[in-house]
Amino acid sequence: MNNLQHLTFASALDLSLGESKLCREDVGNTMGWSTSKTSRIFNAEDNYFPTMPSVPQLCMVLGNDILLDWLRVNTNELRLGRHDRAPRLTQLELLQLLSEISKEVGDVNKVISEALKGDGSIDKPESKRIIREAYDVLSRFRELVAAMRAVQE
Repeated sequence: MNNLQHLTFASALDLSLGESKLCREDVGNTMGWSTSKTSRIFNAEDNYFPTMPSVPQLCMVLGNDILLDWLRVNTNELRLGRHDRAPRLTQLELLQLLSEISKEVGDVNKVISEALKGDGSIDKPESKRIIREAYDVLSRFRELVAAMRAVQE
């Protein structure tokens, strides 16, 4: 949970979604959000987030408290004067992160291969599994981006 202090809210939202094993569309539908709103909320490049009153319901839908934990950890970091400081990775840590990203990409490839085996096509449940695995890759790449931003500062 300490690693949450190094994530942006958008990255914490991605992590929460990945842990849920749900796809964006399912979460948005359950929350009663339009397709457009769902797309904006889960787009890390868009500065658009769920409203504070909806966060508890969102945590319930996602089946985890990552967003609540992110708020608590980052509130504590603000109290300690350490907010928004991404860790500077050593060369070894950077290589380990890149190795983990490669593993995640491999997981996506494995799911795609399994989906294509037999009939050579991908159905809706298989596409959802592929999307979930792809979100894991995106989440790890966000860690890499945060670490590289720390180098720029």
